[in-house]
Amino acid sequence: MRRRANRRLWIVPVLLVAAAACSTTGPAPRGSAEPPDARASREAPRLLAHADDLAALGQGRAALAAYERVAREHPGDPAAASALYGLGRLQADPSGGVRNYRAALRAFSRLLADYPDSRWQAEARAWRAVIADLVAREDEAARLKTQIERLRRTDLDLERRH
Repeated sequence: MRRRANRRLWIVPVLLVAAAACSTTGPAPRGSAEPPDARASREAPRLLAHADDLAALGQGRAALAAYERVAREHPGDPAAASALYGLGRLQADPSGGVRNYRAALRAFSRLLADYPDSRWQAEARAWRAVIADLVAREDEAARLKTQIERLRRTDLDLERRH
């Protein structure tokens, strides 16, 4: 009888380990025996290609959303680096309808920070330098416009007094 009880004692730790292992892995999707990481590694390039197609077709807003999705949902994937590069280029394009130099600067800076060894490193550095210069010029132009407007109002005030 004592021997039979000792045999059953090993079952408890095995069941606990099995239960813990099952609780840490999520359920597999129906009809798929493929691990989620493998699906994600195929999904990211597919989404990236779709974003590239949208950008090529001139659908800037849809491409912007698709690039952002790849970068957000697939961090660490090489496709995310390409998505950030595409995002930056799209936002730097003055004819694309979604031009935003500050956002492009953030995209290229994030690309360089998060993916320093990506294939886009050299181009992202060049884009970032050019866009930083454009942003500085825009800021200077806005500052000068404000000063000109202030001087114009001062001039009008002086003319009214005389």
